[in-house]
Amino acid sequence: MRKLIIVTALLSLALPTAVHAAGAKCGDRTKLIKSLTDKYKEEPRAIGLSASGKAVFEIYTSKTGTWTIVMSTTTGAACIMAAGDSWEEIITAVGNPL
Repeated sequence: MRKLIIVTALLSLALPTAVHAAGAKCGDRTKLIKSLTDKYKEEPRAIGLSASGKAVFEIYTSKTGTWTIVMSTTTGAACIMAAGDSWEEIITAVGNPL
């Protein structure tokens, strides 16, 4: 969990500029999440708060391997920061974190 928080903090600093340049898909969070669950069958896998505390990053994945990183703000807006396929869970031995 600690690594996830660090990664999301780094993403919160790096991705907004890159996504803005690429034309992020943003909108109402409720509608965006409904689309991910209905169309892609993606479910929440991980969540982390940005370093500024003004955004939450979530990772959604599906059993078929699709994944989406969503950034949500305190205003109810949400943006797809990245998406792809071939998601794989990394399993570690107990007591041996990544």
